[in-house]
Amino acid sequence: MQALIELQERCTELGWKNISHRLDALLEEASANSITYAEFLTSLLTVEESHKKETSWNRKVKNARFPFVKTLTEFDFKVQTSVDERRIRDLLARSFYREGHNLLCLGPPGVGKTHLGVAIAMAVIDQGESALFVRSDDFIEAAKEAAERRQIPKFLRQYAKPTVLIVDELGYAPFDSVSAQILFQVVSKRYERGSIIITSNKSYSEWGDMLGSSVLATAILDRLLHHSSVFNMRGESYRLKEKVKAGVMPKASLDSPEPGVTRG
Repeated sequence: MQALIELQERCTELGWKNISHRLDALLEEASANSITYAEFLTSLLTVEESHKKETSWNRKVKNARFPFVKTLTEFDFKVQTSVDERRIRDLLARSFYREGHNLLCLGPPGVGKTHLGVAIAMAVIDQGESALFVRSDDFIEAAKEAAERRQIPKFLRQYAKPTVLIVDELGYAPFDSVSAQILFQVVSKRYERGSIIITSNKSYSEWGDMLGSSVLATAILDRLLHHSSVFNMRGESYRLKEKVKAGVMPKASLDSPEPGVTRG
């Protein structure tokens, strides 16, 4: 028993905490199956490797700050026919993020833009990379705060670091001159080095009003679109359809866009 305790302590010191907790059971299993020393060592390494991968995956998902966890398997491509699943799978198979390739998901509210963006980022994490999600209104507030505290370099490092950055719902909140300039700096820092996934209900012609500067909008779009894939998503809002099904809203609501929202 003392030998087992000493082994567990040594495993813990080496950072093999998972093996330390499971060592007793693993030894019993090895004895019962009369496996060789090499097979036992292989099983130990496999257990620890699997644990480290799972821990790393969980940490990356947590650090990504997703509003929810959704996968491509859960995305209904049969309903959202304006998105070609093969095109998405091909981008992931080619590791689009390695060349700083950007993805823009454009369309009216409720057609699955955020779900698609999160699902793609989740697939990127599955490939061992990192991601960060931020809503545009939160980005604006954080950018202004960073400027007030004179911490813009730190802010830029934070948003330049992840393999994939998702800026969600671009267009719902107007940018002021400070946050718009910082968005330009983020896009510039990531240009050809890190991928950006943008979801927006605004057409390109409206970006000048959204950012308060047509010159800045042109500069940002020039960098985003240079290496990019654009998904123009159409259809009725999933959320409104669910409300209609539940009898909460009349069917006519599906034919009327939300006030102040661009359709398409």
